[in-house]
Amino acid sequence: MRSSAADLAESAVARMQEELPELFSDPQTVTENLVSTEASLRQLAQIMELGADPRGVELPPSTLEIARSGARHHVALADLMRFYRLAQERVWQWAFGRITATARDSAEQAVAAELVTGWIFAFADGAMVRAEQAYEVEREAWVRSATAARAAAIEEVLAGRERDGQRASRRLRYEVNRHHIGAIAWVDRAPDSGDALDVLNESIAELARTLSAESTLSQPLGSLAVAAWASRRSAFTATDLDAVRPRRGRRTVTPGVTIAIGEPGRALDGFRRTHFEAAHARRVASMVLSRGEALTRYRDIAVAALGTADRDHALAFVTRVLGPLAADDETTYRLAMTLAVYLDENSSRIRAAERLTVHPNTVTYRVRQAEALLGRSIGSQTLELRVALALLPTLPGLTHSRPTEL
Repeated sequence: MRSSAADLAESAVARMQEELPELFSDPQTVTENLVSTEASLRQLAQIMELGADPRGVELPPSTLEIARSGARHHVALADLMRFYRLAQERVWQWAFGRITATARDSAEQAVAAELVTGWIFAFADGAMVRAEQAYEVEREAWVRSATAARAAAIEEVLAGRERDGQRASRRLRYEVNRHHIGAIAWVDRAPDSGDALDVLNESIAELARTLSAESTLSQPLGSLAVAAWASRRSAFTATDLDAVRPRRGRRTVTPGVTIAIGEPGRALDGFRRTHFEAAHARRVASMVLSRGEALTRYRDIAVAALGTADRDHALAFVTRVLGPLAADDETTYRLAMTLAVYLDENSSRIRAAERLTVHPNTVTYRVRQAEALLGRSIGSQTLELRVALALLPTLPGLTHSRPTEL
């Protein structure tokens, strides 16, 4: 069980996604549950090995955080308990399969099945009791806290139900009649030491300092992501936004953290719009996978955000327009991205070479190779081609993964 914990956790969470899709709204939630399930399986294996009491074991921190996060985000306790029962069923099926495959005779099989059933059911029963306790304690504290009031106020503003700027500012304890930049920061897994939210809030604080913001507002989105706004009285400039863009040899985001930002906006409408733009940027960043940057700005991926709203349509469009140029290998991808920059620079190989930091002859060579793969000259019908090239970085996500929900 210990050596198979990661694979078994992935199988169990996949089953839970089918049964309880409402609990898995984004990739961070999937990751949280994978980490929690694997930790619980390793814990179960350890107490079996030691002969410890399966009902008396404390929950792993990652599992406790899921219960607490569920309380803060109004996940029904019944759904969390259903989660445990589905996991229990999947683990028991796996264990029984191993027993039937290795038992020497029916008597040994019966004894082993009885033992493992007792262990798994007792462990699950104790875990559910502790998870329910953690959920109830957190829910009571959450209902009473100012954080809950702020979360409700943010929801009202984003939904467009709150239209009074002064009242919204009082409820949020954040002045909305200013210029804002919305951001979403996240990590793929909890850090080995410390709390993920602490790391994310520090990353947001550093972003705000780089933007010369005067105030910030942040709100957790589960245990591995944070939504935030940075504001100031004067408008944010192109220079401000350029300062947060990663450059060669310059890191602007904490290692392991990914950030998506919207475009500057003002007052309540700007507060909403920049957040939704950041959410779209996050969705696109999650589809780009390993080819993405640590910081994604909405303006840079706006075409991709619009074009991937219909996942299947976008995939068909990219593969139809680019053909072999959409192949999933780094050499072909480099040719395609060179062609994209070349077209962005109005077919100037000099300007394209400056952006790509290569020799102009290299640009010419790559463009010719790209044309050979396309099977045609790029002299005509460049609009479709440019849109397809803008969508190309999202192809891994379009092909293999489910986009992040807003």
